[in-house]
Amino acid sequence: MFFKYRYIPNYLSLLRIILTPIFIFTMLQNTIIFKIISLCIFFIASLSDFLDGYIARKYNFITNFGKSIDPLSDKILIVTSFIVLSFLFPNEVTFWMIFLIIFRDIAVTLLRYYKLNTSSPLKTSFLAKRKTLFQIIIIHFILILNVFDTSYILNNNYIYYLMWLLVILTWYSAIPYFIDKK
Repeated sequence: MFFKYRYIPNYLSLLRIILTPIFIFTMLQNTIIFKIISLCIFFIASLSDFLDGYIARKYNFITNFGKSIDPLSDKILIVTSFIVLSFLFPNEVTFWMIFLIIFRDIAVTLLRYYKLNTSSPLKTSFLAKRKTLFQIIIIHFILILNVFDTSYILNNNYIYYLMWLLVILTWYSAIPYFIDKK
């Protein structure tokens, strides 16, 4: 009986991937109800990110599939969210910011898959986990503002400066992966 629960973290990671196109669809509908639904979907997807890691560590439900699908599903959700936000708020969530975030994630993901079957596979660093948390918080913040007052996003530079800070943190969190630790 306990064995069938072993894959719950993997199912939660897959849930994030499944929720991503639904999130995109709801974000692109410009009505208050769809804005609220998209916020709820992103919240559920973000919660699944926390829960899959918590459950996997607490019950030792760690699998090789989970080690690869969890970071991939995070990147799919977060990068897609930023892309959609850049379409909706191009002056605040600019293309070059999204490009740098995506480029960093691709570089680290390629390095992760390259090292996956070596004697020194990449483990997600503490800083990278905080980077992901900060990304999720910023996306939630923008989504909440989008529900309540879109003009606030458009008329203030706070989001733009938060995105600047996020790009810096994103690249800073990549440094430990590329430093040779021989």
